[in-house]
Amino acid sequence: MLLDRLKPYLDELSSAAPTPGGGSAAAVTVAQGLALLSMVCNLTIGKKKFEAVEDEVKNILDQLSSMQSAALYEAEADMHAFTGVMTAYQMPAETAEQKSAKKATLEKATRNAAEPPFRLMSLAARALPIANQLEKIGNPNVLSDVLVGRHLLVAGYRSSRENVEVNLKSLSPEDPFVSEMRAKMKALIASNSDDYQAFQ
Repeated sequence: MLLDRLKPYLDELSSAAPTPGGGSAAAVTVAQGLALLSMVCNLTIGKKKFEAVEDEVKNILDQLSSMQSAALYEAEADMHAFTGVMTAYQMPAETAEQKSAKKATLEKATRNAAEPPFRLMSLAARALPIANQLEKIGNPNVLSDVLVGRHLLVAGYRSSRENVEVNLKSLSPEDPFVSEMRAKMKALIASNSDDYQAFQ
């Protein structure tokens, strides 16, 4: 049963354990969106009615499979990165040297924690045009699955953006990493200007 397969993950997500958390949930959300789009491809390929677009849909399916693996990788990466942040918080800070070491370690861990959600943002942004294309050429009998898949991608994008922002706000505004990451986020939005409205 689906419940039997999902409940262990949901129980873990709802527990007091620090991971998995919102970052991993965002990644799973994106992966689910990609999986739905893959389902649409599989229900389009092999149908005589869609022979004209079969090669294109097969290519899309290959892309979606790779992207889904990447999304699940980011779920694991997010947990690993957050564990690093928690470890840094637990460092002793009794002496000046310890305080300095803890501060440096925490800043590094926080920078690392901003990377997986940014990569997930980028992944979701790259996937959205694929959803738009499948809405046009995919099997119309599963149009609702395209639309749900797209909503999941948007939810994952927005959630990931929030996670990046939380980490950046934990760093000093003078940290070069903050300005670099904000510039990368701005460029990502600009490069997807046609789809940006969906991300609002």
